[in-house]
Amino acid sequence: MKNKIILPAILLFLIFSAYAFAMQHDHTDKTETECDINAGPCSTTIEHENIQVILDIGPKPVKPMSELQIRVILKEGDEYITNARVGLDLTMPGMYMGINRPVLSHVKDGRYEGSGVIPVCPHGGKLWKAEVTVEREGRSAAANFLFKVK
Repeated sequence: MKNKIILPAILLFLIFSAYAFAMQHDHTDKTETECDINAGPCSTTIEHENIQVILDIGPKPVKPMSELQIRVILKEGDEYITNARVGLDLTMPGMYMGINRPVLSHVKDGRYEGSGVIPVCPHGGKLWKAEVTVEREGRSAAANFLFKVK
């Protein structure tokens, strides 16, 4: 009987410890911005990296279950960033909706584009988060945009 309690307790402890370790050692710098994506592009600056991140999603209004065109523009000061690897992770805060990572490719002048679909939340939720990750020169930074779909 003792072994039936001890083994699950050890497994739970190991899982919690791994999660806590990962959270303490997340070296990605992040900034978060509320965004009215249906009114137009949203912008934020990752201060310590001096990277301006502009996010736009269309067509507007942004609706679930429709083909969306996603555009991210990166600037450092007055210069466009053309040598970054840009990732996008679309998630719903508070509810797991599966992995949703549209692929963005550099088009020109710091503009990275791709397409994707936002699924319908079975509980009627409308709030989404777009995490834009910028990796270059061995460093990474992220900008989070909170927005609502129609």
